[in-house]
Amino acid sequence: MGKNNTKDIKPKTKGHNRNPTGKGGFKDNPENRNAGYWSSEDSIGFQYKKLIKLTVDEFKTWINDNPEKQRTIAQELAYQAVIQARKDLAYLKEVTDRTEGRASQSIDMTTKGEKLNKFDDEQIDKIIGRLTKGKRGGSDISSEKKSN
Repeated sequence: MGKNNTKDIKPKTKGHNRNPTGKGGFKDNPENRNAGYWSSEDSIGFQYKKLIKLTVDEFKTWINDNPEKQRTIAQELAYQAVIQARKDLAYLKEVTDRTEGRASQSIDMTTKGEKLNKFDDEQIDKIIGRLTKGKRGGSDISSEKKSN
């Protein structure tokens, strides 16, 4: 079999065992198994939410109550982000957006100060005609309608 060549791997046929010795995998290494589910506690978002629910006194003692040898990277990153958010508005916005969800923003579509939904068909035809006039293949639609 060639090195790093997926074409050399034969398709699995009935009765074929690609691991005849049965060594390796989760059976021999249960610490690598996720037990069939993903834990939300491993996410940075979960840790953000957990930390921002603490009282100020609990937050100040959290770092000592959770020594570095026991902390996950997600906990450390969330802790540092919350520390920074207490000092910097941009970080506060980031942490809030990630934990509470970004605030919805409405968009007001207007043309020359008038809302689009207030145009009737004739006005829309005039606007399209002005936009397409002079362009290759474009024509004044309102004049086409009049000729029909």
